[in-house]
Amino acid sequence: MKNYLKSISLLLAIILLSCETKQEDKRSIKKEKIYYKTDWSSLQKHDTPQWMLDAKFGIYSHWGAQSVQLEMDKNDLPAYEAIKLWKGEKFKASEWVDLFQKAGAQFAGPVAWHVNGCLNWDSKITDWNSSQKGPKVDIYGELAKEIRKTDMKLMASFHSTTLWGAMSKTDDSYMQPEGDYSKRGNTPMVHGKKGRYTSEYLQGWLDRMKEGYELYEPDMVWVDVGFGGTVGPELRKQMIDGKIVETERELFIDGVREDIQREYISSYFNAALDWGKEVEFVYKSFDIPPGVAMRDIENGNLDGLQFDPWMADINMQQHMAWPSVWFYNPKNKLKDANILVDMLADITSKNGRILLNVPPKADGSFSEEIKKELLAIGSWLKLNGEAIYGTTPWTIYGEGPAFVKNVGHHGQGKKHGTEIPSYSSKDIRFTQKNGVIYAIILDWPEEEIVINSLGYNGKLYPGEIKNISLIGSTSKIKWEHNAQSLIVEFPKEKPCDFAFVLKIERNN
Repeated sequence: MKNYLKSISLLLAIILLSCETKQEDKRSIKKEKIYYKTDWSSLQKHDTPQWMLDAKFGIYSHWGAQSVQLEMDKNDLPAYEAIKLWKGEKFKASEWVDLFQKAGAQFAGPVAWHVNGCLNWDSKITDWNSSQKGPKVDIYGELAKEIRKTDMKLMASFHSTTLWGAMSKTDDSYMQPEGDYSKRGNTPMVHGKKGRYTSEYLQGWLDRMKEGYELYEPDMVWVDVGFGGTVGPELRKQMIDGKIVETERELFIDGVREDIQREYISSYFNAALDWGKEVEFVYKSFDIPPGVAMRDIENGNLDGLQFDPWMADINMQQHMAWPSVWFYNPKNKLKDANILVDMLADITSKNGRILLNVPPKADGSFSEEIKKELLAIGSWLKLNGEAIYGTTPWTIYGEGPAFVKNVGHHGQGKKHGTEIPSYSSKDIRFTQKNGVIYAIILDWPEEEIVINSLGYNGKLYPGEIKNISLIGSTSKIKWEHNAQSLIVEFPKEKPCDFAFVLKIERNN
């Protein structure tokens, strides 16, 4: 009997050990990281993280040599000379981040590298960086440290292929800032005999770009036109919707080589796996194949509900006085909070989000006018943010007479921004979350509004609306639901200054 019991005990122990081993194996499989390969098919397996889908409003800042050139009204001052005069004596990362938070931003960060060869971080590759030149501050690093103290995600943008200083980590050939390395041609060490970037030069660019995420682990990276070069032919109408349609003129797509693109994106995604983070990459136009990352529209908008999530980087300044319109210039009047909130509602309803450029002065402080408008946006979002943050588009994005006249890149800058839509109370944008439809009315109606999209012969059924309230108002809202429309009577008092949100709760 004892031997029998021992046998049973041994068998049970073996079974339990086997089960534990299987569970351990399952846990190991769960923890296993599947790294991305340097090919587009592998990179297409990357998913936009939920935090990025939920985020609708971010802030970044153009600050550098151009800030000095504009302040001194010396556009012909060489960038490397302007950097010597760039002191940034009022820059305080904590104050920047506090302002971004009060504005309601969900992600924020610096323009890390723009046009010239000076990096806005403490680079170990080149002495041409903001820690050793200009303000002698690690701009990217200081902002990263402060942003990490908040709920905001850290982003950084890169807008340059110009190299100053050591060529790369392995090549100490020194690129003098006096040369113009950005123009197409046969520049020594930059272009080969056929005018394309040399492998040595591209390695220097790649080393800098990788350093930009290795040091600071950003949650989001986005790259400007130099990454793929397709914006040029698109603006020249040689390319339409990803198709080359006109070849009578010389076609030139001035981007980095595809193998370098793939190496950068895969290495960033793989680094994020090691960090235990979900990250996003954002790019311009048709610079990479679809399905890999998120597309950006520069200072413009799209017309119509978009199936894929996208981003618009919007300049807070109107493009009145050139050049360097993305850097602070009091000659370029600001878009006010009313315009920007309407734009945010419109873009959010179309499956987009805004990255707003908020440019500081050369000394690193923000103008009072900029602070005023940002705080007004923040006040609106504090009250109405539930209709923006974490929402998804509805099946109908909106209704009303206003439309985007200049669709796509730079559309808002045309005619100094005078053709940006002007919205009325008939212009309504929809978002939805947790069974609630939010109808954002883009101007205050005199008495009542008629929402044709919400009639019960349309998307909604009879009896589907449970309750309607006006966010920020204590007044009871009177409404009537009929076959062709939803009619809502507004109270006498406005709950806020612009863009008024009806919260429409449903029974199912």
